[in-house]
Amino acid sequence: MKFSPVRIPLNLLVASLSLVVAGLPDGWAAERPPVDLEAGRRAFAQHCARCHGEQGKGDGVDAKRFYPRPRDLSMGRYKFRSTESGTPPVDEDLFLTVTQGLPGSNMPDWQHLDEATRWQLVEYMKTLSPVFQDTQPVPVSLGADPGPQGASPEKGKAVYEQLGCAACHGVQGRANGTSAAGLVDEWGMAIRPADLTQGWAYRGSSDPRAIALRVLSGIDGSGMPSYAGAAAPEDVWQMAYYVHSLQEPPHWNMIAHAQPVDGALPSSPDDARWALAERTDVRLRNTVTPTGEWAAAPTVQAVSLQTVYNSDGIAFYLAWNDPTQDAGESSDRLAMVLKPTGAQGDVVSLHAWPYTGAPLLDVCAWSASTQQASERLAQDFDRALESPDGEAKLNSVAAYGDGRWHLVIQRAFAPAAPEGAAVVAEQTFTPIAFAVWDGGNAGARAVSPWIDIALRKMDTPATH
Repeated sequence: MKFSPVRIPLNLLVASLSLVVAGLPDGWAAERPPVDLEAGRRAFAQHCARCHGEQGKGDGVDAKRFYPRPRDLSMGRYKFRSTESGTPPVDEDLFLTVTQGLPGSNMPDWQHLDEATRWQLVEYMKTLSPVFQDTQPVPVSLGADPGPQGASPEKGKAVYEQLGCAACHGVQGRANGTSAAGLVDEWGMAIRPADLTQGWAYRGSSDPRAIALRVLSGIDGSGMPSYAGAAAPEDVWQMAYYVHSLQEPPHWNMIAHAQPVDGALPSSPDDARWALAERTDVRLRNTVTPTGEWAAAPTVQAVSLQTVYNSDGIAFYLAWNDPTQDAGESSDRLAMVLKPTGAQGDVVSLHAWPYTGAPLLDVCAWSASTQQASERLAQDFDRALESPDGEAKLNSVAAYGDGRWHLVIQRAFAPAAPEGAAVVAEQTFTPIAFAVWDGGNAGARAVSPWIDIALRKMDTPATH
């Protein structure tokens, strides 16, 4: 097959399609290089095959460790497009995904590759499936963007309700709708509706234009259908701005600063002094089995942490979105993990812990079934979540409402029990990590990386 060089400025091509591809800034333009499939194949082998496989079938050597699984590119079934459901993406859709990656998944951005290489990747990806030769892309009609000034929250909310979005995504967008549980994609993999409050995890970008595209084009292969025939573009725009307003900006920090407070430590989530404490959001992801495969699709994607302290000890305020309140035999649980004093060995990540020969960790575990938090040193979570005699009880109070847990745990700086418990002290960094279980999604543990706790000095003013 002979390929002819294509040198069309991208902004002119997009205009000819009567849409602006979501995520590309206004006025952005680039020249397409002459097609070089061999260059695209080499780039794919170097950068993509470990996950997507040499033939693009989603069976690379790293594929089994990830959730969601890498896309089987040979099927030609792409989720994030500017085209109608059932038609392939345009080249600019593929280029955008390669460039920006897919947040909330293990698909990274490849912005460090030069544009010419990214375009060659696009050309090579199209050879992996016959759909690009057999089916023409049909761009969706977006209509005119009303802009923030032309957006009505009331109209957007009304469209959200009219289209039944709350059935999956929940009234407040926390993925706790009545139809959210038990969904699977076309490949039989368990899936969850997007938590609309977590814009950082939107895989196809989180701006209003991208949201409107998702609604009108659908997300092929998932439970998200196209609403192109059910709603006018102008109404979809109103809903897109409403959904955008549900997003809660994250606060990512590698160091969580504990704020000093006067009086007794806060004992409940509604204590007004929590407003003084810095908030740190911590990402969660799936675990892997001892054989290196992902264990289950987790429900909870992040935990928010705030800490305060006085002369007696420290209090932790933890909040996380969980679509169901489960307090039965399979209950919602959270483990706050610290590194014991004088611990031998190191746990680089909780994603594969426990493992053979793993060191003890200091686990402060809370369960919705008992409404009690306790602390013990353990070599695995099963033992940490048991209730043996002699474990240290911790003061804790929890509340659940509309898809979100709120939990306060109090702890001494240097507990007398369990023996060897982690010590939190001034002028030091205390590593902390989290594990969360959704009782409604049994077996799907979500775990975080390590961050550090640092105590602000007593005379340090509060920050917001």
